[in-house]
Amino acid sequence: MTLDVLPSQQSVHAVLLEGVQRGEEAAFRDLYDLTRARVHQVVLATTRSPEHAAEVVQEVYLYVWLHATTFDADRGSVLGWILMLARRRAVDRVRHVVRTNRREQRDAASTALTVPDVADLGLARHEAARLRGALQHLSELQRDAVVLTFLGGYTHEQAAVLLGVPLGTLKTRVRAGVMRLRHRLEAPAA
Repeated sequence: MTLDVLPSQQSVHAVLLEGVQRGEEAAFRDLYDLTRARVHQVVLATTRSPEHAAEVVQEVYLYVWLHATTFDADRGSVLGWILMLARRRAVDRVRHVVRTNRREQRDAASTALTVPDVADLGLARHEAARLRGALQHLSELQRDAVVLTFLGGYTHEQAAVLLGVPLGTLKTRVRAGVMRLRHRLEAPAA
């Protein structure tokens, strides 16, 4: 007895497969009903995914319907043949999923490391040039205060100490400088 199937079940499977080989839909339906639970169990154990298992079971039975004539009784039982097809397809599905996940991870990693678009670089350079030009129109005191606090990353308190001015004075210079920059940058580019 192969695969916990009684000899009478083996002969029923064989008779049904012969009907499938002749294109009998009723024979296929009966063979499916008799074997699908076992096939699903084997596929689910391999894929560990109900969604993938359902798809693989469908593929297996489609193959059985289309290629029933390739079954060789000298090589084993009908159920053994169907379960072998199921295991192979399930392993193929797992391999495909693993490859797809690796490819997606690799693509995500390479996307994160891609070189910026040339147009984006050009735009950034243009904006940086406009900012440098606008900074030239500030007084030296305002420029130093704005550059330290906005571009240098210093807090207002740190910038005040570095420039040797009271905190209120620094804040006034930053506020006036930012207003002049905003006015210059909002004006249409010449």
